[in-house]
Amino acid sequence: MISVIMSTYNRGQKISRSVESILQQTVRDIEFIICDDCSTDDTYATLQKIAKSDDRVKLIRNEHNMGLQKSLNRCLSISNGDYIARMDDDDFSLPDRFETQLKFLQDNLEYSFVGSNADEVFDDHSLVTDLPSHPDEFDLIKRNPYVHPSIMMRASVIKAVGGYSEAVNHLRVEDYELWMRLYKNGYKGANIKRPLVEYSKSFTNTRFLDRKNTIRLVHQYIYDFNLPIYYEYINVLTAAKLLVPAKLKRLIRLI
Repeated sequence: MISVIMSTYNRGQKISRSVESILQQTVRDIEFIICDDCSTDDTYATLQKIAKSDDRVKLIRNEHNMGLQKSLNRCLSISNGDYIARMDDDDFSLPDRFETQLKFLQDNLEYSFVGSNADEVFDDHSLVTDLPSHPDEFDLIKRNPYVHPSIMMRASVIKAVGGYSEAVNHLRVEDYELWMRLYKNGYKGANIKRPLVEYSKSFTNTRFLDRKNTIRLVHQYIYDFNLPIYYEYINVLTAAKLLVPAKLKRLIRLI
């Protein structure tokens, strides 16, 4: 069985499409654990209606806003599946996503988790990511080589490393930190080159905190793996991106 975990907050207008894309997967043997992080709109009411019509949905709610990291760990703590799949509340999974990823993990026992390329959906256009199929240690410091809502993991592996870090300095980079921790513990991942998710994104949604925490992560990763010091140039480039206006980033991506 696949346990799908999702945290949501105030996504009343988008949540139904995301949830239905999971419930319509060709693989039917799933449990869908959704944690409402104390939404103040109609998100929870919408999810209650969906849960009544499909008993695969397990709905939990935080009494106060706890954030993504703690909410995902709550989902993990009650999961029963052999595999853990991630989903975000404003994204969309293609119908054969789980079927494709499950087959990959069953056929390739040396891999602990698998993601995929994604259609990055912006307000007025979309772009397809081009992620490495078998990211190595260097790929991991150049950029985050996995799209979080495209990931499927072996449950035993993510639970063995303690789930998501709840540290403050891993806020908004909890996925990147998890991949680094998995690699440091000898686990490895892969990407299916075909896009299996539609990933909502904005050129203006990258915050200073994201970059700051990313710089910290990469620095620690270089140290832990005893990589050459010149790899720190990645951090210089990451910091420099803070100075690039969002409109210019968009123009560069479209060229």
